[in-house]
Amino acid sequence: MRQQATLCRYRYDALDRLATRTPMAGAIARSFYQSEALVSEIQGAEHLRFLRHGRQVLATQAALATLLIGSDRQHSVLHTVSANLPDPIAYTPYGHRQALHQLPGFNGERPDPLTGHYLLGNGYRAYNPVLMRFNSPDSLSPFGKGGINAYGYCAGDPVNRSDPTGHGLVDDVQTSIYLGAALFTGVIGLLMARSSIKAVLKGVKLGRR
Repeated sequence: MRQQATLCRYRYDALDRLATRTPMAGAIARSFYQSEALVSEIQGAEHLRFLRHGRQVLATQAALATLLIGSDRQHSVLHTVSANLPDPIAYTPYGHRQALHQLPGFNGERPDPLTGHYLLGNGYRAYNPVLMRFNSPDSLSPFGKGGINAYGYCAGDPVNRSDPTGHGLVDDVQTSIYLGAALFTGVIGLLMARSSIKAVLKGVKLGRR
């Protein structure tokens, strides 16, 4: 019988977040979080920091270099800028890219350095962008938010949807529509308020006469 070798060991904290990653051929990597977002990782003598605004990663800082990050509406990293020329990054629709970088990638998620899979939900489930599916079933399937297909990713629409927790979809198009509607309503409200203020001021002037 063929024996399987262990390449890496993963350990989790009390909140079910990925806490340490121990490759058999390297130093242990420790992950640190703030408000459920990965903000720092220490592996041996290397210390990598992530500067964030919500889900969006703005920059990464290491001992030898600082990278500025440009991302799209879904927070996928498209460009990195350092002291050298900008480095563009491209993905397949399901998030696969050729090179493994030590920085966030598709939908702002950081791929595992060993496998290239995205450990969504801070390590809850591994998403394989090559197979375009999760490696394990969703505990909320088939009757909860996980949907009928326990292994499916974004219900077959990774361009307009994302799954940051590994448990349920985030409809980015719907969110954009809501934001646009809120902005439009706000502009209309300001215009109406401006007209009302002008009418009130005009009435005050007439009253003084």
